[in-house]
Amino acid sequence: MDPITILAIAKASYEAIKGGIAVGKEIQGMAKDVSSLFDSVAHLTRIAAEPHHGSLLSGKTAEQMAMEAYAAKAEADQMMADLKNHFVGEFGLAAWDEVVAATTKIKKDIKAAQIQAENEQAELMDNIAQWSVVIILFLTVAAIFSLLAIAAFHR
Repeated sequence: MDPITILAIAKASYEAIKGGIAVGKEIQGMAKDVSSLFDSVAHLTRIAAEPHHGSLLSGKTAEQMAMEAYAAKAEADQMMADLKNHFVGEFGLAAWDEVVAATTKIKKDIKAAQIQAENEQAELMDNIAQWSVVIILFLTVAAIFSLLAIAAFHR
């Protein structure tokens, strides 16, 4: 996805959070929007670090891609700063640090689980391939012995 699209997602999440706060909704009740904003900012941070991975075939110059990525990240960072200020004002800096640390840990745990599942899937496929070879060899040998037995019987 390009930075402009990701920024639009971040803005939608941010506006939903601001709207919820304006009507007195608890920030915990807006977890989906907060999560979406966090994810969008993280994605924009990755794109801004390496804007050339965005869309090489978009017809944009390197400067355009870099500027779009930087501008989108800067705007998203400002939204995150506003959210952080509101959160810290309501719950304190320690609570914000705890949420950020928990978010990081959960994302690492999810990534580790995905890697483990992929490794287990690869191992299963290897086992299936190995057993398939063994079964094919067994059937081939059985067929050869059957043919030899039939040939010997007909002599």
